[in-house]
Amino acid sequence: MNNEKVMDMTRGPVFSQMAKFALPVLFGMLCQRIYNFADTYIVGKFLGDEALAAVSIAGTAMYMLFSVMMGVTTGVGVVISQYYGAQQEAQIRRTFAAGAYVALGMTALITVGGMLTVNPLLRLLKTSEALLPAASAYLLVIYAGSCGTMLYNFSAAVLRALGNSVVPLVFLIVSSILNVFLDVVFVAWVPMGTAGAAFATALAQMISGVLCMWYAFKILPFLRVRRTEWKPDAYLAGQVLKYGIPTGLQMSIISISDMTLQAVINTYGTTMIVAYGVCMKVEGLGFQLADAIGTSLGTFTGQNVGAKEFLRVRKGVRSAYLMNVICYGIFCPLVFVFAREIMGAFTQTPEAIQFGAEYMRIFTAFFIAGGILVVYHNILRASGDVTVTVLMGVSEVVTRIGCALVFPRLFGYRGLWFVSPLTWVCAALVGAVRYYSGTWEKKAKESNAAHCRTGED
Repeated sequence: MNNEKVMDMTRGPVFSQMAKFALPVLFGMLCQRIYNFADTYIVGKFLGDEALAAVSIAGTAMYMLFSVMMGVTTGVGVVISQYYGAQQEAQIRRTFAAGAYVALGMTALITVGGMLTVNPLLRLLKTSEALLPAASAYLLVIYAGSCGTMLYNFSAAVLRALGNSVVPLVFLIVSSILNVFLDVVFVAWVPMGTAGAAFATALAQMISGVLCMWYAFKILPFLRVRRTEWKPDAYLAGQVLKYGIPTGLQMSIISISDMTLQAVINTYGTTMIVAYGVCMKVEGLGFQLADAIGTSLGTFTGQNVGAKEFLRVRKGVRSAYLMNVICYGIFCPLVFVFAREIMGAFTQTPEAIQFGAEYMRIFTAFFIAGGILVVYHNILRASGDVTVTVLMGVSEVVTRIGCALVFPRLFGYRGLWFVSPLTWVCAALVGAVRYYSGTWEKKAKESNAAHCRTGED
């Protein structure tokens, strides 16, 4: 299975290897974030603050169902990385096939379930009647095009599990450029409103997904699934779901707490919604750093668990800590200093700029906790200790919902700005206790034993 298009992370220098893998992932996520910013900018510029607020609400609403999608692709990636580390080529192909069946089923559920629950979900978020039509139009198109999103995330997860983080970046750059162009076409030139921004995103993701999958089959021969290997494998589908369901559940329950906070924000009116929406874009940009590092650690852990190199896994975690310190040591001061200028790029409303600058300057002080939280999610998940990641998600839900309901009563609207930072700290503490208990290594050894019984001799 020696192929220059993939990366064996079970040997060689740990930090430089993880950094080399993480950088393309980060650039890819930044490209994705850039066209999310483009959505926000173009909608705000051509459609106004109310449309911008509607898209912001829709973004929070769609995350819950899309977390199921991310869970499935994470499950596929974890299992394939473990088999790659164990050098079990046939099992990689069978996992690819089993994961494809699971992904198709989940995509159907997301599409149908999402389109049927658009308005009830938006009303649950206390979306005003004025914003409801625009938010609903955006969500309907996003859910209808969810197959493209799944295709890209699935193929990218497979390639990254094999150590190839460059190709998903290349096709995502193509998608990002196309998305910005289509945004202008379907929002500014063809007056489709918020639905135009959603259509541009769905179409661009479909194209990047097709290109990524084409590359996987064209360039990596050992991924070409044979006819007999397309037969559904219950064990491997179960392994994908074993990792995917807890991940999707964890992300879903976190999204519920996010929606609770969004619902509280919505009661403060359009100006606050706009401020919070822009801040979520910046916060999301910051979390791209953590997610890139976490993705690198997840692939690194999966491959080394498969190779039974547990000491390297511990070295990988320490390298992830250092990468977080470096990244947030640069990002957070920049956002703190230029908070008002960042807000001013998206809205000219003075109150929105004030609200947003306040929140940015608070969450930047706590961002390192969010980054470390992502480290624990990835090391525990990739080693097979997935149940505790759900517990970490529950701790986030309890903390965020409790604080979102109590803090505004005690501290006014400024209390809302401390909800997410406190949530990151509490969940990271849960992850730290679990990681340093060493339970993850026991789980990893159990997973290896199961793979040996069912894999190649």
